Amino acid sequence: MSRSQGGRCFRSAAIGKWAAVPIVAGLMLSAAHWCMAHPARQDANAAGQPAAQAKNKFHKPQDDIRPEPIPPFNLDRTLKTVPVPRDRQMFNVQMVDASLLPRDKQGIWVLDFKFKPLRIRTVDIPGKGRRQIHYLYYMVVNRTGKPRMFVPQFIMVNEKGQKFEDEVIPQAIPVIQRREDQAIPVLGAVDIIGMIPPTTKPNVDEAVFGVACWDKWDPKADRFSIYVRGLSDGYVEEPAASGGKGTAKYKTLRIDFIRRGDEHNLNESEIQLADPPYEWVYW
Repeated sequence: MSRSQGGRCFRSAAIGKWAAVPIVAGLMLSAAHWCMAHPARQDANAAGQPAAQAKNKFHKPQDDIRPEPIPPFNLDRTLKTVPVPRDRQMFNVQMVDASLLPRDKQGIWVLDFKFKPLRIRTVDIPGKGRRQIHYLYYMVVNRTGKPRMFVPQFIMVNEKGQKFEDEVIPQAIPVIQRREDQAIPVLGAVDIIGMIPPTTKPNVDEAVFGVACWDKWDPKADRFSIYVRGLSDGYVEEPAASGGKGTAKYKTLRIDFIRRGDEHNLNESEIQLADPPYEWVYW
């Protein structure tokens, strides 16, 4: 190859090289403009904000509606207690011994419980008229040293084994409170559920007063019992006779009553506590 030919080739390559510079520069400027146009969207993603999305042709206005968040449900409601002097005399009140029994497991807790014998009050109930309501007025004190969840169950059982659970009768609460003690608020079947704080004062009990009510019962029963569950966390596992899954029975207070009279003329004076009046059982 001659020097003139080589020069022409060199000049052609140089011209091609410099001719490509504007094209490369254009691509670089386009890329720079694209990068400058997108940092805001990247920053938005970094800040936790959603990036803009293409509009969905199937989008409807109702798609933007979101349900209200479910409010947190907390069962640990602390019950309001009433200070009661320990030396206060209470008429016709039966005290229950909360000491542990030999068959109880070590470490269980038991709430203190006092009650009055079963009583009757006439209450106007919407849709039913005037009804004779049986009720058990009671007081609970927590001397375990820690807050305890109180979810009581009151079940009346007659001689035939029929069960009658206490009922929610809000109309009976003010009637019973006026009779028992107007200065002390009494709680019904629903309001009584919650945490009972421990009593800490030396000569004062922080008590919760409640009432269990029955609109349905057996008027012909001469003997019946009321089982009170929820006063302790004690339980036992009884194995099944067939070797299957066992049954859990819970420490329960059984209150025994005798009724001297007939079903035609109900009178609370005829309802008396048996002897002995109560017993702790696993039921």
